[in-house]
Amino acid sequence: MKHYQEIGTGIYVHENVKIGNNVIIGHGTCIGYGDPEDGEIIIEDNVNIGAFCVIHFGTIIRDSAYIDHKCVVGPEAEIGQRTKVLSGKEVTYKAKIGANCIIAGNVADRTIIEDNVTYLGEIAHTHRDASLDWDETEEPSPVILKGSFIGVNALIIGPRKIGPCAYIGAEEIVRTDVNEGMALINGEQKTVKSWRGFIKTRCHE
Repeated sequence: MKHYQEIGTGIYVHENVKIGNNVIIGHGTCIGYGDPEDGEIIIEDNVNIGAFCVIHFGTIIRDSAYIDHKCVVGPEAEIGQRTKVLSGKEVTYKAKIGANCIIAGNVADRTIIEDNVTYLGEIAHTHRDASLDWDETEEPSPVILKGSFIGVNALIIGPRKIGPCAYIGAEEIVRTDVNEGMALINGEQKTVKSWRGFIKTRCHE
């Protein structure tokens, strides 16, 4: 007996996928893509996966996570409890996302996002050696610490450390670390508290 409910047709679930109870899988979704040597797929209880998603081998999706339509979750990625990955976004190779996050931007390889982060931006590796092919090197990736907010189209370049409880405004370009409780707005870092009443993070004050 299946522990999951299929919504629609054209759904593929590899025989080695470990699926918990009350999981919903949408139309045209593939769970078990790529190289099985990347590891088993674990999908815990009460997960909702939308239509036309691709879930690679090695993925772990924790309890009550929500993967919206047309998402891709890459090899060895992990998505935490109650985290939402919004429509059309990618969580790529070995990216780790904590619990209670909102992910509305693509998450680059090996990025770490801790709990209670709202991420609406983009990430780019530095690509210091342009002579190399796309997958010939593994450059360090950002770490976004708990309670931080990354605004729409904000671009994080290279292995930046952000937070905890930091705030990055929309369309900012992040080339340096942003420390705990700091806000980057209009290219300038100030404390989040100095913007009280105008912005706040997801941290309890």
